[in-house]
Amino acid sequence: MEEDVQLLFAYARRGDVQSLAALVRRHATWMQALLRGMLPVAADVDDVFQETWMRVIRAAPRYRGGMVKPYLATVARSAAIDHLRRTRAVVSLDDEEGEGAEAAATVVAEGPAPGEAFESQATSDDVRRAVNTLPEGPRQVLLMRVEGELSFREIAAELAIPLGTALTWMRSATLKLRRMLGGEK
Repeated sequence: MEEDVQLLFAYARRGDVQSLAALVRRHATWMQALLRGMLPVAADVDDVFQETWMRVIRAAPRYRGGMVKPYLATVARSAAIDHLRRTRAVVSLDDEEGEGAEAAATVVAEGPAPGEAFESQATSDDVRRAVNTLPEGPRQVLLMRVEGELSFREIAAELAIPLGTALTWMRSATLKLRRMLGGEK
């Protein structure tokens, strides 16, 4: 949106804190939803949300224009990935004993089809767990599309992948979620 570009430029060029605050308010809901989908620990969402905006603030003087929402999604995604790299312990699902066996047992969730999944908090938790089991690429495409409301062209550009790959990964994510959540047997 043109107004978003103007708000970011107002902050970057004049230090207009009100413009930055307006930008944060406009994008907080979808950005937090995107981060909730990427981060397995709910308590980390606020920290990574703040880190995202700190990165935007530090980079604002170098901002040269362009669509703001995909830019913010990329910054949020990078902050989440960096956070996960710092905090995530590696667990092999092939490990038949110990943590790997526990993790593998939680991969398949029971419940309704994805379209009905958001009707209750318990089901939302099942969906969140199922989304977190998706491979990195399809999960990012799904979250950027559903939570970030980005077009497939924007997603492809931000992830530096062909448009066809973004579409394929979305289909893959959707089919896997449907299977995991009981929509298809």
